[in-house]
Amino acid sequence: TKKIVFTIVFIIFAFYTVTVLFPIVWSIISSLKTDDEYYARVFALPQHWLFGNYIKAFKEFKVGETGMIGMIGNSLWLAFAFTFVSIMVSSATAYVIAKYKFWGSKLIYSLAIFIQIIPIFGSFPATYRLIVGLGLNNPIGIVLTATGGFGFNFIMLTGFYRSVSWTYAEAAFMDGASDLKVYLRVIMPQAMPAITAIAIMGFIGNWNDYFTPLVYLKDNPTLALGIYQFDIIQQYRSNMPVYYCAIVISMIPVLLIFCFFQNTIMENTVAGGLKG
Repeated sequence: TKKIVFTIVFIIFAFYTVTVLFPIVWSIISSLKTDDEYYARVFALPQHWLFGNYIKAFKEFKVGETGMIGMIGNSLWLAFAFTFVSIMVSSATAYVIAKYKFWGSKLIYSLAIFIQIIPIFGSFPATYRLIVGLGLNNPIGIVLTATGGFGFNFIMLTGFYRSVSWTYAEAAFMDGASDLKVYLRVIMPQAMPAITAIAIMGFIGNWNDYFTPLVYLKDNPTLALGIYQFDIIQQYRSNMPVYYCAIVISMIPVLLIFCFFQNTIMENTVAGGLKG
């Protein structure tokens, strides 16, 4: 019976693996073909492996006046800055709600959960008018919108902080540590496994986000926006391999993150004792 169950599970996961890897492999193969070969032999291997297409992509793949290097720079800056600001603010907010009891703390947490229920497009018109009205539709302004502190990160970190022992904090208070020092030197290091996991997911999400640049940062296009606009303006239909080169390049940071951090979360699942 166990062998049958394991066999079925193996087949399911093997099929799932194929569905995940096939688009990646197909994109890489398509990026190395000529344009005529792409349309004539869609699923075949390239007759000549044209790695020069990637050089061509850096020269030809543009959104307005912004080239590939500019879009990559915009993507990296926005993903790092937005993720860092969001994590730091959400972490501090979650810590206060989880560990300090005051009037309205439960109400704030309930409102944060309720906000997650509202569809993003239900609140988008009001959000758009607010951001544009305040003049935040620029790279710095968009990063400032991450300082709200209430969202998915807040809910996840609140639950984690509630599970962190308060014993170390009490010992630090007895030694004369301030509230800020206890948070930075005692509690936050114990939350690093959760913070790391959320940061990785947040960076990947922000790297792949095309909607925010599309609406607010048209003058500072990211790589995700450039790839998205291919389907809108069709400017690279005469050279599809260049478009697939851009897709492959956009996957590199995500693949690197997976390679370097796949064991980080598992190795740091349990954190205890004082750090720092």
